[in-house]
Amino acid sequence: MLPLNFHKTFIPERRLIAAILDFAEKDGEGNFQDISADTGIPMGKSTGKVPAILDYANGMGLISIEKKKEGIRKPILTPFGAIVNNEDRFLSEEITQWIAHMNLCRGDIGARSWHEIFAKGRNILGSSFTKQQLESYLVNTFGKGKDRMGPMLIMYADNASFSKASVLSVHNNDVVRKKAPMTDVFALAYSAYILSLLETYFPGDNQITVTEFNVKTLWFDICLWNQTDIENVLRIVQGKGFVSVDRQMQPWIIEKMATSSDVWPIIYNELA
Repeated sequence: MLPLNFHKTFIPERRLIAAILDFAEKDGEGNFQDISADTGIPMGKSTGKVPAILDYANGMGLISIEKKKEGIRKPILTPFGAIVNNEDRFLSEEITQWIAHMNLCRGDIGARSWHEIFAKGRNILGSSFTKQQLESYLVNTFGKGKDRMGPMLIMYADNASFSKASVLSVHNNDVVRKKAPMTDVFALAYSAYILSLLETYFPGDNQITVTEFNVKTLWFDICLWNQTDIENVLRIVQGKGFVSVDRQMQPWIIEKMATSSDVWPIIYNELA
């Protein structure tokens, strides 16, 4: 998981993430200065945006990073990153931003503060809270430190970053979270995402209960869905045929009918 200060106060600018995806597609590797020279991402002798943007792309599930000899990084496109690079390189689609956000909130590849706020903090912070409540929650969780929130609130308001998804909104001192979309055009992406979570968290298992699934992944909390929302989403996902949901059992059982690598390449097929 990414440490608290991985972002160095920089927001994830979509054009810079696009540059990393292009660099990865070209099989690029190098130290931070090499990557900066190739991508145009600002980097001085010791500080700059390259480490933060690499970490953002990694935490968003767009790349994995192979660390070779000392100081050398090789970003490798994930199946999600590959289709984004081909279909939505500048991460301008709402669906792209939401999946990237969900990954950033995960407890394995994501960022610690995102995981605490959007996943584990769902039942503590709720769907609306003040900036002070958010900062207090982070201080109580991680201890005192300078600006524990970092650039998170700015990220979801800035058009150069992730404002399209409207994950949260800030009005003066108040912060309001938004539910993840529950529309049919997201069904293929959610199918790929569920399959990916099943493969990661439950390797070797073809079936898992909905309860066990969320205890491990906290995906429903990240999405801010209630029980009715969950049922609706699973219904539209099942309609695509890649994930089966047995409603006769209590709790419901999710079953893999494909692999995530089968579905990631088609997640944009039903966008207008």
